[in-house]
Amino acid sequence: MKRSFLIGIFLFACSILAKSQSGTHRLGLEGQYGWIIAHNPELEQVAQSSPIAVGFSSQWMKNTRKNWEACNCFHYLGLSLSVVDFQNPKELGQAWNVAGTFEPILFRSARWSGSLSTGLGVSYLTRVYDPIENPRNTFFSAPVSFLIFLAPKISYQFSEKWEVQASLNYSHISNGGQRQPNRGMNFPMLGLGMVHYTRRVALTEFEKTKTVKDWEFYLDLGFNTQDAREDTRKPNFVLAGGTYRRLAGILALGGGVELAKDFSLLADRSRERLIPAAFAEPHLLFGRFDFAMRYAAYLSKPEGYQEDKSFYQRYTLNYHLGRHFRVGAGLKAHGHVAEYMDFRLGWRF
Repeated sequence: MKRSFLIGIFLFACSILAKSQSGTHRLGLEGQYGWIIAHNPELEQVAQSSPIAVGFSSQWMKNTRKNWEACNCFHYLGLSLSVVDFQNPKELGQAWNVAGTFEPILFRSARWSGSLSTGLGVSYLTRVYDPIENPRNTFFSAPVSFLIFLAPKISYQFSEKWEVQASLNYSHISNGGQRQPNRGMNFPMLGLGMVHYTRRVALTEFEKTKTVKDWEFYLDLGFNTQDAREDTRKPNFVLAGGTYRRLAGILALGGGVELAKDFSLLADRSRERLIPAAFAEPHLLFGRFDFAMRYAAYLSKPEGYQEDKSFYQRYTLNYHLGRHFRVGAGLKAHGHVAEYMDFRLGWRF
């Protein structure tokens, strides 16, 4: 039933978008083969299988100046539906995924092109952790979880409406800290597929906006809820201040400090729930999109919280609404183990 619901969401969204979009439209079908990263010794045995997948996508690209300025490049927006079989039906089962995609074109020639596809969506998992029936699968504990993926692609157009495409996909599935255990799964996959253009419009050459290399300053606030005692959930806030400077092209580098306050932690005094950290942060800037990889060091921690960890990563994707305001989402992780996802609001000075 839940798998049928995901398929229904995909088909409904495609029909709505098809009526509202103009410009280039394409359909893609891809097969994938990969492996599972066992990021904990306890996962090595259950991670021995090699996942296979099939995915279908529908993407649109507008040939307008406004669309170009969103990332200083032509890019596709779309939806994808995929099924991943982990080839371990008893413990890992399958993942049925629906995701929204953003795919900027990095380079193009008469027949060759390269792109970078990113996606965020929902995954329905057929097998999850159970302390008695499925104790080894600590990858997944919630049937409905989140999916994030990154996939560089290279394409060769062999006719007016057809091209072949190869990709390297890196996917992460976890429940965003909503249920434990939440180790999450990271699985790279090699992909090969075909793309068919139902409608194709010639691309206009727009002049890139002049790169500004001044320092940018920002504040952002992340919010989510965490499991607490007695089956309740408590808020968790993360306030960060930082700066960055564009180095060249889409690459920028910066850093800052952040202060988290997790009300789900056991503490006698309010300040004991505070978690300050300092971070360095490279950015990939695609016009209004800002993808950042925050590498942080704890300055102090509440007693009993992540006792064996001194560092963590926070991956954020923000979209600028005008010059100052931005919205986005983030994922905090220790190595390959995700801790939680959050919703983010920010202000750029």
